Amino acid sequence: MNFLHIYPLSLHGKYSWFLPRTKGRVALVGDAGYCASPAAGMGGSLAIIGATALADAFEKHPGNFQSAFNNYNSELRPFIEEVQGAAVEMLEKLLPRTEEEVRLRFQHGL
Repeated sequence: MNFLHIYPLSLHGKYSWFLPRTKGRVALVGDAGYCASPAAGMGGSLAIIGATALADAFEKHPGNFQSAFNNYNSELRPFIEEVQGAAVEMLEKLLPRTEEEVRLRFQHGL
């Protein structure tokens, strides 16, 4: 894996850093589980939303952490992918990769 690469893994034509972030009895939330990027401006919000989604999953599946984790992963994933996709679009605007993209940016703005 190239750690300097700023773009996420493309899954089914979508960008996503979100992979199941649960293993055994451990669940990751916030940046540890699904960091969008500094361009998203959503770090704190995603952490709160993720913690709430995990709590809701435990409430739906009392005493069954595996079912709760499955629910947490499947319910939260579409929202996280949307936020991450918007972050990628913003990064592409903020970080032009070619001289032509730089020229067009200065000529037309973001």
